[in-house]
Amino acid sequence: MLDFPFASGFSASVSAALWITVASIGGSLLLLLYTLELRFRRRLRERQRARVIAHWRAIIADAVTGNATAAAPTLRRGERREFLRLWVYTRSMVEGAAADRLIALARSLGLSELARRQTRESHIGAKLMAIQAQGYLRDPDSFAELAAAADDANPLVSITAAEALAAIDATRAVDRLIPKIARRRDWPRTHVFKVLQRAGSAVIGEPLYRCIRAAADDDAAYLLQFAEIAEFDVRDALAVELLRSRDNPEVLAAALKVATGHTAVPRIDELLAHSAWYVRMQAARFLGRMGRAEDAPRLEKLLADEEWWVRFRAAKALVGLPGLGAKSLEQVRMRLIDRYARDILGQVIAETSTR
Repeated sequence: MLDFPFASGFSASVSAALWITVASIGGSLLLLLYTLELRFRRRLRERQRARVIAHWRAIIADAVTGNATAAAPTLRRGERREFLRLWVYTRSMVEGAAADRLIALARSLGLSELARRQTRESHIGAKLMAIQAQGYLRDPDSFAELAAAADDANPLVSITAAEALAAIDATRAVDRLIPKIARRRDWPRTHVFKVLQRAGSAVIGEPLYRCIRAAADDDAAYLLQFAEIAEFDVRDALAVELLRSRDNPEVLAAALKVATGHTAVPRIDELLAHSAWYVRMQAARFLGRMGRAEDAPRLEKLLADEEWWVRFRAAKALVGLPGLGAKSLEQVRMRLIDRYARDILGQVIAETSTR
């Protein structure tokens, strides 16, 4: 049959066209068969994956609830990555005894070694999951490798490694990580706060205090935002020292913001008259936190400030002072000469009275 085009006396061009048609039909059939095979294999993989997920989800659930059987399950090679994904997801949602049982299950299955191997992979998703697993496992043998990963140029890799370090050993982690924070401005601040909060205020206070004291003005101003997690005495000691020794407006504003109000700070009158409006604003907020009735004249003076935010914060602080009732505040408002000062105090009084 295939000799038909040549046996029928057709011209060469017609024969070529017929052969091209036959080849096209054959190619289409092969492509259709290949597509069907791919679809069949994909469905087969999906079914196998669903069975693996159902199997290990039940085992992980039993571990969380404490209903695990005495016999240790077997983790096959082809199930490792799916188990790792399920385990990390579940471990991220539990703490306490349930977390301890999950860690025991993972260690019995050799998950620590798997996570360390997977950390060296080039695929970013697999690497991040492995780093998270090492932190959730509290694997001390991974500490040195994770410390190196905290210097990775990729901010996702480095901050994930930092979080894992804090989960493994918070005290060792903060000693290594706090000096890096000012240099790693690419780390999301929420994640930095998470790392420091995991370590705890008692742990981060001393190394953060040392680092801020030794830092240049720009770095000190950046680091001071994280001092809000530290204990009150550390925050106040930092504020007093920096307000006494520094003149950079960013540092002054950040130091005033972190001060708790339990301790007086130096240069308060100078700061209330500072040329940078945000320093004056933070000084007004600080007086509000102190809550001393004798500071009322200072705050009353700020009500006429040229910057709206300074006037607003001064009014908020003044209204919050102890001993100043509605009648006293109205008397203050009526004796104010500046129209903007009267307006802002009246606005804040009204807002406060409606709450």
